[in-house]
Amino acid sequence: MKYKLKNCWLCCWLLLSSAAVAQERCISLVTSAGGQSFWGQVRQAAQATAAEMQLPLHARGPARDGDTQTQLELIERMLTFNCRVLIVAPSGPEVGVRMAQLRAQGVTGLYIDRDLDDGAVLASIATDNYGAGRQAGREMARALGGQGSVALLRLSPQVASTSSRERGFLDGARDAGLRIAIDRYLPLSDSQAMLALGEELRAVDGLFTPSEATTLEMLATLRRLGLAGKRAHIGFDASSILVDALERGELVGLMVQQPRQIGVESVIRAHRVLDGDLEGPRQVRLPAVYVNKDNFDDETVRRLLMP
Repeated sequence: MKYKLKNCWLCCWLLLSSAAVAQERCISLVTSAGGQSFWGQVRQAAQATAAEMQLPLHARGPARDGDTQTQLELIERMLTFNCRVLIVAPSGPEVGVRMAQLRAQGVTGLYIDRDLDDGAVLASIATDNYGAGRQAGREMARALGGQGSVALLRLSPQVASTSSRERGFLDGARDAGLRIAIDRYLPLSDSQAMLALGEELRAVDGLFTPSEATTLEMLATLRRLGLAGKRAHIGFDASSILVDALERGELVGLMVQQPRQIGVESVIRAHRVLDGDLEGPRQVRLPAVYVNKDNFDDETVRRLLMP
């Protein structure tokens, strides 16, 4: 009987604790792909902004983009801090389901970098990903003189941000008169498959990679095959390796986001939530900047490339 009463008390305690998850005036941040330059800048800017506001901020991120399971586990770990605001770069729809549950328990969610277009969070702060992809398609056409065949090398169907960029690139490239000869997901974990795909790229005039990871991996593959700089390659984001490749002519251009601004804006919005202000736009969209040899030395561009 004592055992049953003890278990009953424990169940009640768990129910009460789960119904009141969010108590503390702090922010939890779960990014994507923790090792990438982009996410490092997001975290650094978020942490600096939170420190200025004297707000505790707890940040974690998985090592690989699109790793939904690890991201869900990190969200659960973040809940131990009992923060009233949770900022997440959702890696898949399963994250949206969990965020909806947490909203019902008192946790206000914000999406960054990507949007699941659901009712699970208060707002999203992200790059205009479709617009960036569409611009990349138009810039590709300009680089190829308005004609030729190109490859779209995708990241993952789970990642909403890159999926929007990919859709935008297809529309921009086709509208500008280019032919999409190759359209597939990159086998990032298979070096031999990457080399085989690289061989296929000998038949196209240009290629677009929609993220830092895909751009780095494809650049490495093209270098191994002696094709770097021999095909018009437009990538995404701006790590030191990619900036160097742009200077060397191995890339014709990069679509560069504003990761620090995403970090700043998300913490500012979280601070307003903690002060009881739930007003504001559902979507905040920041433009990406196309960088090539023509504007590489502009002061505003250099600040984006080397923050």
